[in-house]
Amino acid sequence: MITIDLRQKKHSVDELLALAKSESVFLYGKDGEHFILEETDDFEKEVEALSKSEKFMKFLEGRSKEKDTISISTIAKRLGM
Repeated sequence: MITIDLRQKKHSVDELLALAKSESVFLYGKDGEHFILEETDDFEKEVEALSKSEKFMKFLEGRSKEKDTISISTIAKRLGM
């Protein structure tokens, strides 16, 4: 992780984004606030999109209420194994 103190030196947004492409950037803001800047991956984008999907959230809610389970041995028997 790269640490940058913006109270000591100014950096452009483009510079910070370029750094964040290779590793996470820990930033100290002008007022001493702390931030982490990092590139997101496709998984994080997919999680965000799915969490906003009402249809998918209803699907998960229904799945969480299911009580029945099937053992591996039962599945193996059904498959003739």
